[in-house]
Amino acid sequence: MVEMSDPGTCLYASEEELVEAALTWKPGDPFPLLPGSSLTRLLSLDGGELPPVTPVPRAGCVVSAGGEAGRAAGRLLAVATERPHLHVAAGDVVRTVAAQDGPVAVVALAGDLKGAGDWPGAHHPMAGVVSARTPASLVCLVYRTLVPEHRSTPGSFVVSNSFHSDDLSADAVEMDELDGLYRTRHQVVTYHLHGRECSVGLPDGIICGRTDEGAGFLGLPSLPGSAAAPGPLVPERPLPADLRIPSCMRGEGCFRADLEDGQRIRAADLHAVLVFSQSCGAVSAGVSPYPEPVGIGGGFLEGTAIAVIGGMGSHNAEPGAERLLDQGLRRGLPLGEIVAGMNSGRDGERGGLAVFGLAGDPGLVLPHPGGPPEQAGAAEPSADAPAPQALEAPEAPEAPEAPEALERLHHLNDSVIPGCERLAWLEVDLDEEPLRAARSRIRALAGAPDRPGLAADVSSLEDEIAVLQQELIARTAAMIQRDGADFLGDASPAFQRTARRDAPCTSCGTDRGQHLVLRHAVEHRLTVQTLQCRRCGDVWWSTEEGEPTLSIGGQVDTDADRAAPGVLRRSVANTGERTVHGAVGLAFRAFYDPPVLPVWHSEAVTIPPGGSHTFTASLALPAPGARPDVHSGFVIALLDGVYLMSPVILRLS
Repeated sequence: MVEMSDPGTCLYASEEELVEAALTWKPGDPFPLLPGSSLTRLLSLDGGELPPVTPVPRAGCVVSAGGEAGRAAGRLLAVATERPHLHVAAGDVVRTVAAQDGPVAVVALAGDLKGAGDWPGAHHPMAGVVSARTPASLVCLVYRTLVPEHRSTPGSFVVSNSFHSDDLSADAVEMDELDGLYRTRHQVVTYHLHGRECSVGLPDGIICGRTDEGAGFLGLPSLPGSAAAPGPLVPERPLPADLRIPSCMRGEGCFRADLEDGQRIRAADLHAVLVFSQSCGAVSAGVSPYPEPVGIGGGFLEGTAIAVIGGMGSHNAEPGAERLLDQGLRRGLPLGEIVAGMNSGRDGERGGLAVFGLAGDPGLVLPHPGGPPEQAGAAEPSADAPAPQALEAPEAPEAPEAPEALERLHHLNDSVIPGCERLAWLEVDLDEEPLRAARSRIRALAGAPDRPGLAADVSSLEDEIAVLQQELIARTAAMIQRDGADFLGDASPAFQRTARRDAPCTSCGTDRGQHLVLRHAVEHRLTVQTLQCRRCGDVWWSTEEGEPTLSIGGQVDTDADRAAPGVLRRSVANTGERTVHGAVGLAFRAFYDPPVLPVWHSEAVTIPPGGSHTFTASLALPAPGARPDVHSGFVIALLDGVYLMSPVILRLS
């Protein structure tokens, strides 16, 4: 044991000593800590003075999981907040949390939670996960959670991309403007940035989730605030087969090969009390498809942050979420209740697509950071508001009897062409003029319902519209290769959730999925359905109304070797009662010209009722230079006006 300079804490030399002290700790005793980079960063704020822990009751209970380090940290948090404490095996944590009443703080080493098999709060809306990568950083996180306002500065700090609508009010839109976060611990730091599970990006750099402790780094300084970037990572051999391994863990450097070392900084080095991140996979305990040591949310918690509220899985930024966070802090709500409100879907201003998670203590109440008062008349989330209705197909009006050719015209006029026209609201390369011409043809044919040859003319028109869909998919695939893809695109804020239900993930085969139905606030006929998995992220998207009959099946994750890339196979199924016509394609965003990832490809398809089409695309690399990394592509299809998309996560080795 090594005494600290202040009486409120005590530094131990080994994990065994700390565990022994934690299991007998009581209020008034020095709080046990271990040396490590998290503690070093905390001490850098005030020259080494740390306050004692003052017990403050919090609602709910504490559930710890895994080994003795998790048990010890869980007991410390429970005793200091006067909550009951349960310790369980990692495999039992989801079931145990679901059985509790009130907020549940789950405490464990991040690596142990992989054994949970799902997000610990999958069946409990007010669960939060207090986890870190090493015993030293975990006990330091618990300590920071118990002295949350230590060396904090009232106010908030917003980091945003310059192309977001809020960039003019942001405090930082470039890397140089982040300097203040090295010195000041703001009450709330919001990252309104795109990214993937390992990082978030600015136009001139990225914030990396890796840290210099517990992640196998070479040659990194131990003190925060250094300009040095995360260096080469010692690759594991063999690499985990079930994870998405970024290039840095393969010994190939950062996936952003265009950046220099000074343009990559560690999330752990940026101070904050509460981090709010509108990026994919910011909170992913138990469900991360990436190795835990690279997660961006975990990176923030290796620094001075005590909690991260962020998107789980694939995430579309929702402007209303920041307002809900501000309202919750202003009302003095515990973090768990704030996040539960974000996920409730009761606020009509929210699109309702995103699912937020809490990496932190759900019983913790933080002070409001200050800032402008709420606008008069701003609506609070209502506890009495109705929950989203269960998914059900709308009743179709009974169709009058009509000749078969007229019924086919009705289908083209009422379903196929409107379905294509509504895609103008989404990110597809739509040319509306041929669709208007097709409508004119329909009206002309419908004006002479009894003339000979009508059936043949309708068949010809069906073929023409099928060709229009094929051309649309080809143009959209080319656009994705050039610009990337986002199914909802800029229209995302206009979509509101109308239904949500638990559903099996058709990619990984677990019960970690949610089937969501969204409706456009202006174009009410534009319905979007999606299957979101807490592990896989996006599984599929569709513009079909009612229960889906058209789908793209298969696993999202696909392995390929640069020496022999092979082929991609995905099944496009039609469980409906009508033959559908259209096209299916595959595209990866190129990033380079000429492209080094597989070139876009599309083909015409006709699928009979109850049938399927196996889409096969070559994964051959057109040029050298593709990095052994995780690359994102998309299988897209347009069938009788229904637009489908399913991601392809190419794990290239």
